[in-house]
Amino acid sequence: MTNTSRRALVIGGGPAGACTAFWLAKGGFQVTVAERSTSKFAYGQGIDLTGPAIPVIKKMGLYEKIRENTTGEGGMTMVDDNANDIAAVGTAPEDASTASWIQEIEIMRGKCTELFAERAQSLPNVTYRYGCTLSGIRESDSSVTAVLSDSGEQEEFAFVIGADGQNSHVRSLIFDPEINKACLDAKNVYTGYFSMAGDPEHDLPNSRVQNSTGGRAIFIRPIDREGSRVSCYIIAVGEYPELAKLSESGSATEQKEELAKLFEDFPGLGERARWGLRREADDFYFTRIVQVKLDSWHRGRCGLVGDAGYAPSPLTGQGTTLATLGAYVIAGELASNLDNPSAAFAQYEKKLHDYVRREQKIPFRGKGPELLNPQTGIGIALERSVFKAMAQSKIWKLIDIGKDEDFPLPEYNFG
Repeated sequence: MTNTSRRALVIGGGPAGACTAFWLAKGGFQVTVAERSTSKFAYGQGIDLTGPAIPVIKKMGLYEKIRENTTGEGGMTMVDDNANDIAAVGTAPEDASTASWIQEIEIMRGKCTELFAERAQSLPNVTYRYGCTLSGIRESDSSVTAVLSDSGEQEEFAFVIGADGQNSHVRSLIFDPEINKACLDAKNVYTGYFSMAGDPEHDLPNSRVQNSTGGRAIFIRPIDREGSRVSCYIIAVGEYPELAKLSESGSATEQKEELAKLFEDFPGLGERARWGLRREADDFYFTRIVQVKLDSWHRGRCGLVGDAGYAPSPLTGQGTTLATLGAYVIAGELASNLDNPSAAFAQYEKKLHDYVRREQKIPFRGKGPELLNPQTGIGIALERSVFKAMAQSKIWKLIDIGKDEDFPLPEYNFG
């Protein structure tokens, strides 16, 4: 085998990319990870690891480390217009398919990325290049030639994996514009999130959520077990043309201003959220919730993993779980098909496609966002009454939201 046949390029250093890099390296590949960010591990959003992701992180030797670094959320409390508690529900076990807003393994995306990246970089055949993007690719029968921004030189790899999120640049390079446009299923759900100073007296152990009219909600979640910092999520569900426009082309300043205006009359948690938005939101990020749905996740020697190929959206809580599982399977298939990356990608799709489609289903027959974020005061009053009754009776533990956690993890010889 030639040197090129063992060289792998992963675009994106988030959980999907870092996990992919680890397993490719275990499979004997020389792995280069190109990550556009220069700041390695921002807080980001809270993410869940459940179901088939658990045996994968155990195989990586990271299970205990991840549990030690969870946010420590004990559950979720719904509050009224004065930010007073209405009722609370607890966490769901890591292998549960029943309803809960909070999973037992909740960790900040930045911390998860850090742990995955450290594990990958502990292997001698993994190289990270921060502040580096993909400028272009050209495929031949035997390799892929890529140009990376930090060198500007042509480099040869056996294959390229796009782990660069729902707005994947790799996807835009390997598929036609029509496919790239059609694969994005945008929802009328908009979220701005950022970190701000915590209030340990009120922010621990539970996260807190408050709804208001117009499908608006504020969600405050602990980042760590000390309560020194929290994540604030500002959510709007419904027809918001200005938010739709800003999600595509607005600056962070414009997005902040529009959210502050939209939530100006939001009571209770609103004052604190507006204060944080205007004074502390250095890591602010705004997005329209999107799912990515493709018939195929590869083209030739280029493949996609995680949100780049099949973003389920935060509405499902399955994004990092699918990315972790996908990273393991794509690397395992490539290690098993050293001379034929395209065949390996096809097997990866065959093993995961149906499972991914099931996990992309949004709870409550796709109506979860609308049911949980009512438009009217009457709807909110009803939601609060139902939530309180469910919490007090513990019936919420019995609600099946249709998540299929049972996936037989393939075994691969990673050497």
